[in-house]
Amino acid sequence: MTSKKRKILIVEAHSDDSLLSIAGYLDKNRSSFEYHFLLLTCSNIQMRQCGFVSRTDRLNEYSNYVHYFSGIWHQGKSGNLPMDCDTELDTIPKKLVVTQVEDIVSHIKPDQLIFQGSSFHHDHTIVHDAVIAATRPNSMFCPPEMYVMENPSYIHSLGPHTDFKPDVYVNLTETDIQKKLDCFSTFFPSQSRRIDNCFSLEGIKNWARYRGIESGCHYAEALKTYRRVI
Repeated sequence: MTSKKRKILIVEAHSDDSLLSIAGYLDKNRSSFEYHFLLLTCSNIQMRQCGFVSRTDRLNEYSNYVHYFSGIWHQGKSGNLPMDCDTELDTIPKKLVVTQVEDIVSHIKPDQLIFQGSSFHHDHTIVHDAVIAATRPNSMFCPPEMYVMENPSYIHSLGPHTDFKPDVYVNLTETDIQKKLDCFSTFFPSQSRRIDNCFSLEGIKNWARYRGIESGCHYAEALKTYRRVI
């Protein structure tokens, strides 16, 4: 008799954040977890290197990405998520962001929660702080395992606010990293950048190689423990 899968909730500001951070981890653990996704922002956006990308196209990309993991995409009690405020999440009252996260966390009751880290991008930092507030010890539900995911595009060790020191590494093989790159090409073609950018296939692979060298693996993804009850 197979055991019941554990629930994992991924909370992210932007549609491709978790793919860049933990797609390898998600792919390797399909048999262990039931996947739940919470995307907080999505808008039309004029990108420096990719030109104009519509909200509709980005939502379609995200829907296909969630479907790839047989996941459940949570869009709030009234279906009002993601909010149309990409790069402008600071214009939304913090209480509203916290409440949106808290409602979904208490509804799902995940065994594991993976969320955004603070970074140079204020959307990431707001999501990070909202998750912490929503899962405070006296909240409606506080997951027993919580990890901060790395976003290689905006987290660099230049100071205390953005200093990401991982304590969990996901070992990725050559096959694993190729699957991650294929996922990026397939599900987020609008986000692909030139070769010297962290959003390029080469940039993603190089960052995984760096974390692999750091952890004694060939390739790796990095996480930081926020809370773990054993």
